[in-house]
Amino acid sequence: MSSNTESRGHIIVIDDYDHIRSTFASYLENFGYQVKMAKDGTEAKTLVEESIFDIAILDVCLPDVNGLDLLDELKQAQPSLEVIICTGHTEDYDFFGAIKAGAADWISKPCKLPELHAKVERIRKEQQHLQELSKKNHELEQIKTETDHVLKGMKSVIQNQDGAEIQRRSKIREDFPEIIGDSDKIESVLGLVRLVSKTKSSVLITGVSGTGKEMIARPIHRLSARTSFPFVPINCGALTETLLESELFGHERGAFTGANTEKMGLVEEAEGGTLFLDEIGETTPQFQVKLHRVLQEGEFRRVGSTKNKHADIRIIAATNVSLEDNVHKGTFREDLYYRLNQFRIMLPPLRERSNDLLLLSQYFLEMACTEFSKELVGFSSEVTEKFLRYSWPGNVRELENMVTQAVILATPPTVELCDVPTLIDKLHKNPRKTRLSDKPFSEAKNEFERKYFQNVLDRAKGNISAASRLSKIDRKQFREKAKKLGVYGTSYTEQT
Repeated sequence: MSSNTESRGHIIVIDDYDHIRSTFASYLENFGYQVKMAKDGTEAKTLVEESIFDIAILDVCLPDVNGLDLLDELKQAQPSLEVIICTGHTEDYDFFGAIKAGAADWISKPCKLPELHAKVERIRKEQQHLQELSKKNHELEQIKTETDHVLKGMKSVIQNQDGAEIQRRSKIREDFPEIIGDSDKIESVLGLVRLVSKTKSSVLITGVSGTGKEMIARPIHRLSARTSFPFVPINCGALTETLLESELFGHERGAFTGANTEKMGLVEEAEGGTLFLDEIGETTPQFQVKLHRVLQEGEFRRVGSTKNKHADIRIIAATNVSLEDNVHKGTFREDLYYRLNQFRIMLPPLRERSNDLLLLSQYFLEMACTEFSKELVGFSSEVTEKFLRYSWPGNVRELENMVTQAVILATPPTVELCDVPTLIDKLHKNPRKTRLSDKPFSEAKNEFERKYFQNVLDRAKGNISAASRLSKIDRKQFREKAKKLGVYGTSYTEQT
């Protein structure tokens, strides 16, 4: 077995498409990496027996072997090998199984080459960091292999290393520093934020509790023409009607018992800027009349005053209840609903943002480590796997609380399962519904059909005619069904 220590690192690219293999190899070689290629599992195992590799870039759909099975064999042959999974089906792929099998990261197809390079660079820096720490620790005979996850392996290397420099794994977005996440669903939300921020429309943000509605309201204001004026938030559900009216509109001296001085309200404080009304569904119809006047006429009155004041503000409202249902019940004014709902943004629950879950958990860990002066680098693979299996009914807020408590309990360098004592019980009560049997029949049937047609197309290399023969379905019917299920794209061919 050979290894060139002068290179940036040794990489093996395993993919059955010649163009993808050569593109990846050529691109990474430009950065000083030595790259070898394999078109299937057999070639990959032969190369791994002959040479030492630092990183494997593994396509999960190979002609002769299941991707996870090959990942396991590669890890057994070279325990220090880190594997980046490549898949074109991120919504349906079993990331839980990949993590348990020892994958360090994943990337979706078609992939952006700079993103691939960034992932490779991050893994190589972590591997080099491990090597440096092992030299400093004379009590360790050798570095324990990373069997499940990069963070899992770091535990044995930096245990009891006082003052060791720990690399941070989360990265703040340049375009939306308030947001931690890059999943398709959050990117869709941020696309709406970019659009509506340039308008004067009122915005209604909906979503279950704990999804971070204020974190979406702030960039709408920041990207708007009102950015140089105040952003003023208030939780409508936390105040009685009288206090809410006084807080928003202000009051005159003597307006009510205890009003010894006049007070400016939040509407006046937000002049020229944005007023964020959280839990708007908790307000009373009487208060809603006054709020509607602000939206419609741009006017309001302080409590106890007979004079109107002008209000030049934009209103963003948020709710975790259905305002449409409240309108039907008569507890929310229909005219106010339509004024607020000029543009709606719906936030997905955390259980639908698996990609963001790991980013958020690492971010909260780093924030808590700073607050409590803890040197923790991340979570064990057992914790990560259970995080991904849990449905998180409390969403981002629940995740932050659990991670903060775990940081307090944990002993460096990683958070272990014993540091999140409530997680197992919570997981039993609220598992994430990933099995077909967990879902309604119609939803499970559609999911099965989508996966079946996608797998047949993959086997046929995207050739519709070949796929129809494999499935024994008429070509026209196959094409129409695949298109209806959303697995038929322009890249597929019709050759016979």
